[in-house]
Amino acid sequence: MHLTNYAINKFAEGYVDGDEGEEGEGHKRSLGAILQILKGEGVDVDDFMNQIKESIVKTVITAQPYLSHLYRVCQPECLDNSMCFQILGFDILIDNKHKPILLEVNASPSFGTDSSLDYKIKKNVVGDALRMLNLSYANRVKILKERAENL
Repeated sequence: MHLTNYAINKFAEGYVDGDEGEEGEGHKRSLGAILQILKGEGVDVDDFMNQIKESIVKTVITAQPYLSHLYRVCQPECLDNSMCFQILGFDILIDNKHKPILLEVNASPSFGTDSSLDYKIKKNVVGDALRMLNLSYANRVKILKERAENL
């Protein structure tokens, strides 16, 4: 266990859950609220976010061969890698010098919600993932037509 684990800390005496309308209050906060706090402390939040993005990209590059292998083993008939996707959860610590440090990557992050803030954050994560997939009826028809032509 580590001290930042929400699943553990939510049962602690004195724990205050964040509310959607008060994202900067309580023990659980949105990324936007954290960035506002850091900005108030004089942190260059653009540089801070770039450090986090760099850490995530390097981690995904490192894990990509393994994830690709798992996918091919589970879905050997899917040659265009279009049958599934995965949302990864990245836990980032912030040290006393405002340096972001990758703590862990969750291959199966929880999508359970305990508060309106929790619901808002997780709804946005899933929504963003679905938008990245660019799902539409027109794209489906196009892909099915291309597959039929290639048979």
